[in-house]
Amino acid sequence: MKINPKDSLDLLVNAINLDFSELHNISNNDIRTRVKEIELQINDSKDPKGELALYLPEVYAIVKEVSRRFTEGDIIVPATLLDYKLAKETDYVIIEGDKARYKNKWHVEGQDFLWNMIHYDEQLLGGIYLHHGYATEMATGEGKTLVATLPCVLNGLTHNGVYVMTVNNYLSKRDYQITRPLYSFLGLTTACIEINKDNRDFIREAYKADIVFGTCSSFTFDYLYDHLTLSADECVNQRHNYAIIDEIDSILIDESVTPHIVGGGSIHDVGDLYKQYLPIVRELIDNTVRYESDIHTKAVSYTRDGIEWLKDKTGISSLYDIERTYEVDGFDSLRTEEKDEIKNNIKLQNALNLILAALTVYQKDVDYLVDNDTIKIIDPNTGRVKENNRWQHGLHTAIEVKENVKIKNDSDSIAVISLKSYFKLYNRICGMSGTIMSVQDELFEIYGLNCKSIPTHKPCIRKDLPLRVYKTEQDKDEEVIKYILQNRSEGRPSLVCSSSVRKSEELGDKLSEKGLVHNTLNAKTIKGEANIIAKAGEGNTITIATCVAGRGTDIKPSKDALECGGLVVIGSDYFESIRVENQLRGRTSRQGDPGTSVFFTSLEDSILNYLSDDDKMTLQGLVDNISDNNYSTEDITTFFVRAQQEREKFLKEKRKRCAQKDDIIAPHRKRYYDERNVILFSNDELVRDIDRIIDNPEIERNINIHIEELHIKAKKLTSRSRRNNLNQQRVVIPFSYNQYLFTLHLGINKVEDFNYFYTEFRKAIYLQTYDSVWKEFVTYAMSDLDTKEIGDLDNKFTSMKHSVNTELVNRMLNSIIPYNQTDSKPDAVEGEKRDTIFRTEKYILKNDQFCPCGSGKKYCECHGSNIRNNIRRR
Repeated sequence: MKINPKDSLDLLVNAINLDFSELHNISNNDIRTRVKEIELQINDSKDPKGELALYLPEVYAIVKEVSRRFTEGDIIVPATLLDYKLAKETDYVIIEGDKARYKNKWHVEGQDFLWNMIHYDEQLLGGIYLHHGYATEMATGEGKTLVATLPCVLNGLTHNGVYVMTVNNYLSKRDYQITRPLYSFLGLTTACIEINKDNRDFIREAYKADIVFGTCSSFTFDYLYDHLTLSADECVNQRHNYAIIDEIDSILIDESVTPHIVGGGSIHDVGDLYKQYLPIVRELIDNTVRYESDIHTKAVSYTRDGIEWLKDKTGISSLYDIERTYEVDGFDSLRTEEKDEIKNNIKLQNALNLILAALTVYQKDVDYLVDNDTIKIIDPNTGRVKENNRWQHGLHTAIEVKENVKIKNDSDSIAVISLKSYFKLYNRICGMSGTIMSVQDELFEIYGLNCKSIPTHKPCIRKDLPLRVYKTEQDKDEEVIKYILQNRSEGRPSLVCSSSVRKSEELGDKLSEKGLVHNTLNAKTIKGEANIIAKAGEGNTITIATCVAGRGTDIKPSKDALECGGLVVIGSDYFESIRVENQLRGRTSRQGDPGTSVFFTSLEDSILNYLSDDDKMTLQGLVDNISDNNYSTEDITTFFVRAQQEREKFLKEKRKRCAQKDDIIAPHRKRYYDERNVILFSNDELVRDIDRIIDNPEIERNINIHIEELHIKAKKLTSRSRRNNLNQQRVVIPFSYNQYLFTLHLGINKVEDFNYFYTEFRKAIYLQTYDSVWKEFVTYAMSDLDTKEIGDLDNKFTSMKHSVNTELVNRMLNSIIPYNQTDSKPDAVEGEKRDTIFRTEKYILKNDQFCPCGSGKKYCECHGSNIRNNIRRR
C-alpha cells in the first residue's frame, strides 16, 4: 500500500506488515512481476525520490515475504536470463527445464549457510530510517545484515547504484554472500569488489551492479584512482548515489583521523640516509635528557641538549639553524649552494625526527607487525592490518630500517581526500552500528547525519560486572587467568580481549604455560578468522583476541554454553574508547541470550597516562591510603573513566584538525577534478576546442607535424602487434617524455585513423600536464599544512595553473615512441645509462621486451602495467 511519506516513520512498520500479510498467497512469479512494475513506476516518475518513499512499505513487505519463503525451503520460478547466468556462476540457483530453483542453503566463506531469517519489526524500523538517511544505532546481534537488505532493494530498483561499505573485506565478502540470493531472486545484480581487487576488468564490471559491496577504503581509493587514469575506460567509481555504511561510527569517526592518500610520481630513496643516522639516534636515546616523547600522541622532539649533541655528533653546526625554507627572506634568490645546504639540513632534521619516533613511540606488535620482511600497519580502531598502506613522509622507511627489513621507496603524494569530502559526493549516506549515540553530535556536525536508536527485539539480559582494578599488571593477568579457569569449570566459553597483538600474545603464553588450550585472533591470525569465530562460542572454549573481535564478528554460543550462562567477554585491558569496550561487550547476550562481561585493569596500565598531573597525584594519594588491596572502589575507577574521556577528547580534536586541513584543499581538488573530467570524457570536438589555448600558429604547426610522425610509428608498432596476435582487440603504445613513461591503450582497428590517434594522444598529454600540476600542489599542501593559510594555497594553485600551457607545449613536442625498425632489445641498465635508452628510441613492447626505464623488468610488469598497480595507499 502507498501511504503519506510525511507520516511518522515509526508508523510505517504497521503498513509494511499489512502488505506483508497480503502477500502470502501470491505466486513466486507474481512477486517478481510486481517488483518489475514498481521498478518501472519509480524510474518513469518525475520525482523518483518521492516515489521511493511512497513504495517503501510495499517493497519492504516483498523483501520480508521473500525472506519468509526462503526459510520454508527452495523457491521455484520460471527462469529468466539472469537466472541462467547465475546458475553457471553460483551454488544457489539450479535450472530445471524452464524453471529456476533458488536454494535456501548455500556457502558463505566456505561454510554451509541455511537461510533462517525473517525481518521483525525492529529491523523494519531500522530499514526505514536507513532509507531516509539516518545513522541508526542497533545493538550487536540485532541483524544489521538483514536490515540492510530492505533499503538495498528499494534503492537498487533505481539502478543508480547502492554501495554497501564495511570496515574490512571479510565482512564485505560475508554479507555479500549471505544476501546475494535474495537480491538475485528480485532481479537485482550484485557484486563485491573485494573478491578480485587486482583484476581491472572485474572491478569495472563490479561497479556496474545495482548493489556493490566493498570496504570503505576500497571505494575511496578507487575514486582517487579514477582521477589519475589517462583513459575514461579505466574509471570505475563514477556513481555516488546512495551509500550504506556498516559500523558507521568506526568509519566516519575513527577512520576520519587519517586522510586517504595515493603516493606515486617522484620516488624518494632515503633508506641509506636513515641507516646512516639510526645508530646515532639509538645512542642519543640512552640519555632521556636529550629528547621528549609521548607514546600516546606519537609526538617526539629533541631538547636543547639533544640538538647540541646532534650538531656535535654529525659535525654540522648549522643543522638546526633553519627549520623551514619560508623562514628565510629571499630564499629563492640565494645561491644554489646556499639553498642546497638549507634543504639538506631540513631533510636531515626530518630524518632524525622520524628515526626518533620509530625508536621511541612506534611499537612492534602494537602499532605495526613484521610479516614476510614487510612492515604492516595495525589499525588501532579495528585491530586489523591496513594492507598496502604506508605511513607518510618517511616514517615507514624509518621503521623498516629500525626492524632491518626490506626497504621500499617512498613517493610523493599525488592524490588525497578525507572521508568528510568523499562522502559529500553522495546524494545520501546512512549507516548502522551498535555504538552511535555517544558520537551523535559529531556525526551531525561533520556529516549532517541525524541519529536514531532502534530498540532491541528482545530485552538484553547481559550482566556487565564492575571494573576490576589491581595494583600491578602481573596481579591483573593472574586474576584474568583465574577468571578464565572459573568459566571453564562452569562450561562457559571465554572471549578474552586485549588492547594489542603484543598483549594478546603475552596472555596467550601465560595460558600455554598452565597447559590451557586456546585460540588466538589478532592481526597475525586474521586469515583463520572465520574458523576461530565459529568455535568461539562452543562449550568451554578460550579465545584470546584484540579488538579485531569487536566489530562484525558473530559469535554464536552453543546450546550447552547457553545452558551454563552463555559467553563471557573478558577485557584484559581498559580500552582507550568506550565504544570499543561496548562493541566487545556486545559479542555476548545477543537476541536476549544470557552472557556476562567484565573488564580488568591495573594501576600500571597505560590508560592512566592520559590523566592530568593533578589527577595523577590525587589518584596516587588514594592508592597510598589503601591497606586491604581493594583497588576496585568507585573513587579509583572514576579516574580510569576520566582517563578514557581525556583520550577521546584528544582524538576528537585530532579529527577536527584533519577535517579542517582537507577543507582547505577541497575547493582546489573540486576545481581540478572537474577540469580534468572535462578532458577525460571529452569528444573530438571538445579536444579541438581545448587546443585553442595554444594560440601560436607556428607552435601548433610543429605540434601537428610531430603527432603525424608519432602516428606513423604507432601504425608500424600496431601492425607488428597484430601479426603476433590476430585476435587482439587493443594495442598498448608506449611513450616517454623526459624519462617519464606512459602508455595509450588504443583500439587496434582504430589506430589507422589519424583523428582518433590525434585525439587520444592530446587528451593523454593534457591529463598528464594537469596531473603534474596537481601533484606539485598536493605535495606542497601536505607538507606542513598546519602553517599554511587558505590564501597561501590559493596563490600556489593560481601560479601553477599559469605554467600549464608551457608544459603542454613541451610535452606535445617532445614525447616520443621508443621504437625503431630493429628488434634489438635494450640491456638492463642503471641510472646514468638510462638516457641512452630514450634517445635511441629502441623498440619496446609486450612480454619479451624490457622496459625503457632500465629496471630490467618486462615492460608489462613495469611502467606498462595498470596505474592501480603503480601507486600506493597511505
